[in-house]
Amino acid sequence: MRKDMMEKICLILLFLSVSFNITYWAMAKYDVGSDFSAVSDAKYYIKMSQSDYEGVPYRYAQRIFMPSIVGFVNNNLDLSKILPEDYEGLEKKKIQLSFGIVNIFCIAGTALFFFYFCQELGFSKWESLVGCFLFFTSFFVVTYYTVPLIDSMACFFVMACFYMILKNRLFWLSICFLFGIMTKEAVFVVLLIIGLNDRTVFTKKLLVCVPGILIYIIFSKIGFVSSGHNIFGILMDLTLLKETIIMGISSIRLYTVIETVQTFMFLWILFLYALFKIDKPVFIKKQVLLMILPFIVPFLVRVSVVGRIAFYLFPIVIPLALLVLREIFCFAEKIELKGNDGT
Repeated sequence: MRKDMMEKICLILLFLSVSFNITYWAMAKYDVGSDFSAVSDAKYYIKMSQSDYEGVPYRYAQRIFMPSIVGFVNNNLDLSKILPEDYEGLEKKKIQLSFGIVNIFCIAGTALFFFYFCQELGFSKWESLVGCFLFFTSFFVVTYYTVPLIDSMACFFVMACFYMILKNRLFWLSICFLFGIMTKEAVFVVLLIIGLNDRTVFTKKLLVCVPGILIYIIFSKIGFVSSGHNIFGILMDLTLLKETIIMGISSIRLYTVIETVQTFMFLWILFLYALFKIDKPVFIKKQVLLMILPFIVPFLVRVSVVGRIAFYLFPIVIPLALLVLREIFCFAEKIELKGNDGT
């Protein structure tokens, strides 16, 4: 077996193992019947995975892809065999396990793309693995990407699009954006990534994203939902936009600040240091302005989840943190070698 093939197989198995380990708690311990207060969106995605759209808010209209995949897994894998025969609430637990299985593959896939993304930026294999470790242990991966939500798949498609933009693979960019936008509208950040990278409106990368944009508009208009507003409707209505911004700002609490800090924790400090003190890869340097988004977009959707949106930009924050860690530990190694030489 070729060395590069062995490397890929080892990476896939390693990332799947780590993904399973961090997802297991949610599959085994998360109570879909009583833990909705922590992640209130879960009840909608569980309903959608069972093809039940009654009472689902309007803004969930195009978020059908992951619930559909979960429903497919639930209907085609006999998950009841791994549960005790007398298990109470068997159907709910099966849905929970189905979400867990999809989450495991999405988290592992995101890490795999991020590993090769870091290498394309000039990081060594070991530095790229450290970057993946920082991703796996992030607050939002452990807390939100392991439960019955769609964030793990949305993050996977954002990361895949980052990689395809960097590698200039237009066909796969189109596919990833199309399925990504059917997962969650957060994937629209890809359009800004393209704009900042190419510095022009007329680019083939934006053109291949048009099918995804059209799909979003269609599902936003004729989705299987029954209440609420989508972001396009808000932006087109100035009165509603003003009302939404006021509601978003008024929803800021101490927890908003705490959530923002815990998104990247110490990496925020490394990120800020790298921003002003470290020479950055050209691709990352062009994308730094995206870090303003998490502090604007939440208030357009009447929520103050700055951290949850900010984490989609981990392909910017973690590489910059890696640059600082490289400088710190390389410097430490030089000091150690100098001491060993007795000079």
